[in-house]
Amino acid sequence: MELHQIGGALWRQRLLVLLVLAVTAAAVAVGVALAPKTYRSTAVLAAAADPATLESPDDLDALRGTIAELASSRELLTEVQGTLDVEREVSDLRSAVDAEWVGGTILIQVVAEDSDPQVAADLANRVAVTLPYYDPSTDAFRFTQTNEAQPPRTYSSPNLLLAIGGGAALAIVLAVVAAVARDRRTSTVDDGTALEEATGAPLLAHVGVPRDPTTLPALYPGTAAADVFRQLRIALEAEAAGAPVSRVVVAGVTPGEVNVWVGANLAISLANVGRTVLLVDGRIGPRHGRPIAAEPDTPGLFDVLAGTGLSRAVSPGPVELLSVLPAGDAGSEPYESMLETVFADRMAEAEATYDVVVVLAPALESCDDARVMAARGALLMVVPEGQVSAAALRAHADRVRSVGAGLLGSVLVGRRAERVLT
Repeated sequence: MELHQIGGALWRQRLLVLLVLAVTAAAVAVGVALAPKTYRSTAVLAAAADPATLESPDDLDALRGTIAELASSRELLTEVQGTLDVEREVSDLRSAVDAEWVGGTILIQVVAEDSDPQVAADLANRVAVTLPYYDPSTDAFRFTQTNEAQPPRTYSSPNLLLAIGGGAALAIVLAVVAAVARDRRTSTVDDGTALEEATGAPLLAHVGVPRDPTTLPALYPGTAAADVFRQLRIALEAEAAGAPVSRVVVAGVTPGEVNVWVGANLAISLANVGRTVLLVDGRIGPRHGRPIAAEPDTPGLFDVLAGTGLSRAVSPGPVELLSVLPAGDAGSEPYESMLETVFADRMAEAEATYDVVVVLAPALESCDDARVMAARGALLMVVPEGQVSAAALRAHADRVRSVGAGLLGSVLVGRRAERVLT
């Protein structure tokens, strides 16, 4: 995803982002509060050279470094342990005490750590007081404790700044991941770019929602409404130019009449330019709605699948060169197995007679009929604007392609189109 897409996902999922940030902050705060605390206290010891010494400055600095190393020696800490009221082994004290010579100065810093701030200060001070007695030089230094260790006001471990910084980084990463993941699952497609990205197929048209889906504006060439379907036909033919498609299954993603409206007007537009077209109502059964116009009193697709000749079931359409095959009355008879075993052969017979067969299929969300009908052919997906998530569209597109059908493209139907068709 590009940066602006991530930003959009964060804004759309801002409540989730705030929740993730709050939960992560609370978790970090609880973790810091429950973590064992360590306090660090520092005493500073000055090791000034005795004027009577004969050593060079370099030798004195080396001696200061050696003295600092003795701060954690077993002998010194054994003596210090006897003067402090602490229940710790000498080995534990060795890991709790450290000292170093501050380069370029005469100072030696003694640092002590403990879970009790007062013990840490007492330990640092006691080591600083005792350290001069372990001076390996021949009285080359005069020792003075310049800074006495004080009980620290706050702990040194866990590192509060590091915890805040790490928690903030973790919260940001988790918020971005959660927002993007949820956005991909739940955000709806409302523009052509998102639609093409989700389906992997081109957007062929973006049309307005019809006020009446039973109207047929393609019947009136030259009008603005008919021109939209003329452009859809041109885009469809251009997309299929490399391998002309003789069967186009028009299926909506969600239940409704919009895909029927798109498919019927597309069929009329094809017939208007001299193509022989068969418009097939593939919505067999009462659960898939009614046809775009009153069915003629003839057999339908169900009867053709059951063995009736195609010529007996076909009726003339509203324009020349357009024929209509209604759904027929399946009643309570099962038809799913006939779709899988017979439909392709019956459509092959129709394709031998007609230039293009346009099939109005049930919604992809309702059943698998559209996928079965599109096998060996191609599918035109009709997507309602702002109602289907990108993840759902991606899944539908993959399922269509899984049966060997081509996804010619999609039509986005919504209020944001330039023109609302009537």
